[in-house]
Amino acid sequence: MAFLLTDMIIFIPIVILFFSLIIALQFLIYRIIIKNALTKYIEPKLKEKGFIFIDYKWPGLLSNGEFKPDDIALSVMNKNGNASISNYAYIFYKDVNDTKKVTAKIDTTLLSITSVSFSSDF
Repeated sequence: MAFLLTDMIIFIPIVILFFSLIIALQFLIYRIIIKNALTKYIEPKLKEKGFIFIDYKWPGLLSNGEFKPDDIALSVMNKNGNASISNYAYIFYKDVNDTKKVTAKIDTTLLSITSVSFSSDF
């Protein structure tokens, strides 16, 4: 019995550490994907329309921002044999006088961005 108790004392912190590392890694991957999407797709489109990028924010764990509820996928989707994940971000930009918000949907395969779509036109 003492052997099982000492094993549990060692096992539980290892499991907690493992899941903490997984969550931290997911957060880091999300930030990398958003930064790449901003520099390659979102900021050039805003500059093309004459807008100024201000900031981005995470909409929440199960939120799809301003997209329709049927557009949200809670699991990994298989598109043409490739695993694809959609990430969402609120994009804040400045028009001539006021600040506006749009939701960006960033589809990725592994760490490469396959498409970026917006919830509304600029």
